[in-house]
Amino acid sequence: MPRPDGRLIKTLSPFAKIMPHIMPHRYDAQIFMSLDFPYEKVKEYISEKKELGENITLMSCVLAAYVRTVAEFPELNRFVISKKIYARKGIFFSFIILKEKWDGESERDETVVKLEFTGYETITEVSEMISEVINENKKEESQNIADKLLAAIFRVPVIPGAIISFLKFMDKIGILPKSVIKASPFHTSVFFTNMASIRSYPVYHHLYDFGSTSTFIALGVDLTDKGKYLLKINADERICNGSTYVRALRHFLKYIRKPTLLETAPDKVKQDMR
Repeated sequence: MPRPDGRLIKTLSPFAKIMPHIMPHRYDAQIFMSLDFPYEKVKEYISEKKELGENITLMSCVLAAYVRTVAEFPELNRFVISKKIYARKGIFFSFIILKEKWDGESERDETVVKLEFTGYETITEVSEMISEVINENKKEESQNIADKLLAAIFRVPVIPGAIISFLKFMDKIGILPKSVIKASPFHTSVFFTNMASIRSYPVYHHLYDFGSTSTFIALGVDLTDKGKYLLKINADERICNGSTYVRALRHFLKYIRKPTLLETAPDKVKQDMR
């Protein structure tokens, strides 16, 4: 039975196929990368756009650059479930939003959202999508689809663990309902955290073993050099080989250094192998 969120890739090399059997869990297969973020170039671009009345942020530059990179390197959008490698249907980003109401002392409330992209989006379109979803979800009273799903799981206090175990089992055999996958922020191409927004050093975040997240990106500031920004990337090495990662990251950084390249839509979005 085919998964609703991915297509099984059948033409991988034997070596690629054996890797999920050698490393059956995402925490077995994590690789870590640290990248210098070209902040001065991005800052200049953001300032130019602000003069034109456009609200482009650091976050939108990173997301737009990665969406365009996935449009050219679909291998980055694969995921591994039950020791099988799938091509993901759609490009998704999940990220945390802090609620605007806060007393400044207690722990701040937050929620998580997921955006879907086609790969044809421009940086302006990505920025508008991010702004819209943040404005919709930062209000104290707002509840998105993920909030409602989690609230339903914890409605009966005794059984959340059993429900999660059952959902993981359904996901493992490929019968998790499409509605649950759509609501789940853990079934995503990339989980992103903008730690620069709270003036924090970026962390190497673990990959969740629930869901299908293959990449975690953290943007933050260098606490020893306040004008320097860093990107920390944690990825599942089973989804593609090292040479593909390197070429993709070069393109990713190229787009961040020169965001004007993202102002027009690509001619096509590359499809993964069968």
